[in-house]
Amino acid sequence: MSWVIAWAVASASVPAAATTTSPAPVVNTAPGDALDRQMAANRAALRDARTRAADAERQSVVIGARARGVTNAADRDRLALAALALRIQSAEASLTASRARLAILNRLRTQQAADLATQQRPLMDLVAALQLLVRRPPLAIFAEPGTVSDLAHARALMDVIVPEVRRRTAVLQQRVTRSRRLADLQRLAANRLTDDQQLLRARRRELAQREASLRTRATSLDARAGLEGDRAIVLAEQAADVSQLLQRFERSGALRDRLARLNGPVPRPGSMAAAPARPAVARIAPAVATPAYRAPVLGDVISGMGAPLAAGRRARGLTIAAAAGAQIVAPADGRVAFSGPFRSYGQVVIIDHGDGWTSLITGMIATSVRVGGTLVQGSPIGRAGAGAPQITVELRRGGQPVDIGPLLY
Repeated sequence: MSWVIAWAVASASVPAAATTTSPAPVVNTAPGDALDRQMAANRAALRDARTRAADAERQSVVIGARARGVTNAADRDRLALAALALRIQSAEASLTASRARLAILNRLRTQQAADLATQQRPLMDLVAALQLLVRRPPLAIFAEPGTVSDLAHARALMDVIVPEVRRRTAVLQQRVTRSRRLADLQRLAANRLTDDQQLLRARRRELAQREASLRTRATSLDARAGLEGDRAIVLAEQAADVSQLLQRFERSGALRDRLARLNGPVPRPGSMAAAPARPAVARIAPAVATPAYRAPVLGDVISGMGAPLAAGRRARGLTIAAAAGAQIVAPADGRVAFSGPFRSYGQVVIIDHGDGWTSLITGMIATSVRVGGTLVQGSPIGRAGAGAPQITVELRRGGQPVDIGPLLY
């Protein structure tokens, strides 16, 4: 009964991976390694985005609580804006997490479909052969009926092969069920992505409305802000590069700090006591949970302090790859010394933190602060551009660059 032997050999040609519920070993090929690296990158992006979203939301709650406990209206408005800006950053991180989650599920489903197709094919061929054998038996059965011993061997083979076919079919059914679950999770992830996009748009609209309302209420300060803004423009025009720009504003800030520390005029006998010296930067008592310094934008650091730049120069700060249109916030409390375009650095904001500390944020497409304005940590100061924007932040003390890394949470 040669056809029986041939059929048995054909059944044995089903890949061994189909006989077990465990996945087949991955061959270390270059494409496979690239896919594994991409999957690992997606999982790392998902973890980082979740952490950033939770942290920004937590800081927003902290600052919101501070706003409710402040009696001064201006301070309360600044804190409320900062809380909303951090909520926007939280929404941005949640959106990044949703995209990473959807990418992981898409890749898993594609891989599952490929594995399923690979394992289905030999089993389908075997089942088709069995059906053909039942419906149209080969003439060899009638030409060579064989002996009773041959029939016994054929029955024994059938007793082994049919259960194996059933078992392999059950394994495939499990994989089909898993594919359906992945499809369900994929739909849920797509819905979550849409919800996160809508939430981010709503929070951005709310911030724009609040900023417009505050600008309308601050018309009484326009004259003073205009004078400081004109002075900042003059200083920017005199600076050849961003280093000179920082130096000019640092000298201006140091002078202001020295003047602020001077005692007022001696009061005449019987008159009111002299007013105490005003601090260089108006400050609001920080909460314990507030970090000393925070990154102005969420994203991945692509170059750190000391990284080589063009013309043999070294980076003096961090450059962060941000999402398109990402919210930029103040890294710490301070006063806006400069806000506007400068050379090839895009929109630039310089924040005077007092006591010789200065922050420079470059690479923005738009700013939302004016010279002379007081900021709290987390205050919205601008937005990143489209495409793949890169935001650079530098921190200086007394004109010397300071490594931001140890200060970040």
